[in-house]
Amino acid sequence: MSEPEVDLSPDAQRALREAQNLCWRANVAIVAAEHVLAGALVVLAGEGGPGLPPAEAVAGAMVTSQGSGSTTLSDTMMFGSSARDAISAAAVLVRAEGRSTIDARLLARATVASGEVSPGFYASLGTSQAELLAVLTVPA
Repeated sequence: MSEPEVDLSPDAQRALREAQNLCWRANVAIVAAEHVLAGALVVLAGEGGPGLPPAEAVAGAMVTSQGSGSTTLSDTMMFGSSARDAISAAAVLVRAEGRSTIDARLLARATVASGEVSPGFYASLGTSQAELLAVLTVPA
């Protein structure tokens, strides 16, 4: 018996677009797990998620932890292996919860839990992996 199809909710789709936008603004051609998490955090912050860092802090943490390129991107960017692994972790988590739709909160939670995000990103946000996971685990 095959696994049911997993979909992205509109806010999870926005989170992945935000991840790509963060890459474009920093001239980075590879979307990493940090970008996926940052995109989800930006979307959740826009929805007024309690305890979450503001979007400006997330964008700043991306540049601090991941850097930026000096050459303007002219080609399409790609999702790197850490981003793909984080998204796969979200699919596993949503199935384990008996659901079929990944939303932005679950995407963020799964990305944090995946271990794919560098400690430097959390430090740049002024938090830790455990602290952020605790905030994301509280229902909105």
